[in-house]
Amino acid sequence: MRKRSKYRPYRVDPGAGMHAIAMQHGMADDQLLDLGMAIHTSIERMRLGMGIELDFHTLAAMVNVSLILCERGVGPEYLDDIKIAQDALIEMAFHGVGYTALSRAVQIHEAQLANITRDSARAAMLEVRRRVDRGEVLNQVAA
Repeated sequence: MRKRSKYRPYRVDPGAGMHAIAMQHGMADDQLLDLGMAIHTSIERMRLGMGIELDFHTLAAMVNVSLILCERGVGPEYLDDIKIAQDALIEMAFHGVGYTALSRAVQIHEAQLANITRDSARAAMLEVRRRVDRGEVLNQVAA
C-alpha cells in the first residue's frame, strides 16, 4: 500500500471576485428588513419586560455599530444621540426617556446602514468586536 501525500493543491474560490464586488454595494432591501425586524423585535420585547439576553445583545450591537459609524463620518451629528442610547441601554431604561433614546438610535442606525456599503458595515462590526475584546464598549454609566 502506498503512503498518501500531504500535498493539497491551493483551491481558489470561484466566486471571490463577485463577492468582492458585492461588498462595494449597499445592503439589499431584504437584508435591511431582516436587520430591522430583529432590532425592532428586541426593543419591543425589552419594553414589555419580556426580553431575553439575546435582545440586549442585539440592541448593544446596534448602538455600538452606530457609534463606530458616527465616528467614521456616517452621521457624526448623531453621536450624542447614540451615546444617550448607550447610557439608556446600560441602565436598562426601556421606558420614558430611555425608550425614546433607543428608538431614536434605531432610526439613526437604519439610516446609516441604508447609506453605506456592505464592506463599511462589516468593517464597523469588526471594530465593535475589537473594542468588545478590549472592554471598551458599554462599560461606563453616565454620571
